[in-house]
Amino acid sequence: MFLDLLLPYIFGLILLAAATLVGIYPVTKLIQIYEGKHELKQGSAGWLRTVSGWSMIAFWIMTTWFLATILGDWSSSGDLEGAINRSWLRLRILLEIAAALGDD
Repeated sequence: MFLDLLLPYIFGLILLAAATLVGIYPVTKLIQIYEGKHELKQGSAGWLRTVSGWSMIAFWIMTTWFLATILGDWSSSGDLEGAINRSWLRLRILLEIAAALGDD
């Protein structure tokens, strides 16, 4: 019973660690590109790499947020299956945001 109450928080810590590990590479790459090119003019290869780097970071943040909302819902309701079922609307909204970001 006590473990059932702690399980969402344990998975939250695992999600935080995994999101950090996954996000290290795109953020580091974006910083290297940004520092390497002080003047990024629109249409240049460096500018395009920077834009794609920001898109990767946005998708990473949206994925982490989506999974965190499931964990938060599960924590407050105690029902994992219900939390996953309620997450479909949030996923649809996120996919529309992702499509808008990818429409550059």
